[in-house]
Amino acid sequence: MIHVQNLEKNYDGKPALRGLSLTVRKGEIVALTGLAGAGKTTAMDIIAGVAEPDRGTVEISGLALDSETSRARQLVGYVPAEPAAPRDMSPRAYLKFLADARGLSSRDASDRIDAALALLGVRDVSEKSMRRLSRGALQLVSIAQAAFFGPDALLIDEPTQGLDPRETVTLREAIREISKDRAVLLASRNLTEMCALCDRVLVLDKGRVVSEGTPDQLHNMTRAGDTVRLVLCAEEAAARAAVAGVKDVEIKGAEPAPEGTALTVKMNGDRRAALTEAVVKAGVPLVELAAARLPLNALLESLVSERVEGGSEEA
Repeated sequence: MIHVQNLEKNYDGKPALRGLSLTVRKGEIVALTGLAGAGKTTAMDIIAGVAEPDRGTVEISGLALDSETSRARQLVGYVPAEPAAPRDMSPRAYLKFLADARGLSSRDASDRIDAALALLGVRDVSEKSMRRLSRGALQLVSIAQAAFFGPDALLIDEPTQGLDPRETVTLREAIREISKDRAVLLASRNLTEMCALCDRVLVLDKGRVVSEGTPDQLHNMTRAGDTVRLVLCAEEAAARAAVAGVKDVEIKGAEPAPEGTALTVKMNGDRRAALTEAVVKAGVPLVELAAARLPLNALLESLVSERVEGGSEEA
């Protein structure tokens, strides 16, 4: 388990973390997300034990990182945003080197190496020099290395950075498997990807948590107020004409849809009944009328901007 309490960190007098607290339990995947400069990497470095906080505490499976540093750090596998694997070795040779350093028997090491390479989908390139691997393959090898010894906590900064769609699917499946008996903490600017993978998401801004929730709770926050999405079986001109005469509505956008045209309509009050009546009267088939939603990454920017505009930021 990862338990973090009131972390604070300043660089050159500027706060990077301000009272960050979080808990990640065994079997749970949690993400820190936020815009650039939110404090995600600083938090990950401190929790992994590669940087020290100015204040606050970190515990890994009950061991205090500040007083039991060596033992606590052995329980953490950390993958920074840039893969750190040595380029002059192959993935298999690299893991064998680490196994030898830990004193594993040849048989135990071989079994663990094969399992780690298979889990992360890099067995086919395991004999290649890492300087010949793609950015995505290097990322997967780095994660295999971090998870190799079965640490209690796995930390990955920007886990999907540089991955192609196939590698992203492999990574998701691997992290879910790894999390069955470990605490997993991820950090990423990609809220959409984190909601697809994590049990909980914490949104950071200027070193503080400004929002927290499950993926379902965050998806519910994407409802765009009194804005609806209409999908009509018609070309754009006919779709616009069908609702043009409805009072207290404004068409904010239109885009092609498989069935015809999707309109985004801003309402002044609840005008759904009037919109439906107008579409039926125009003889245009209505496929869908639903609350419009912001893209998740747009929600991330909205959460941060609302906090600033609301005046909750310290002077």
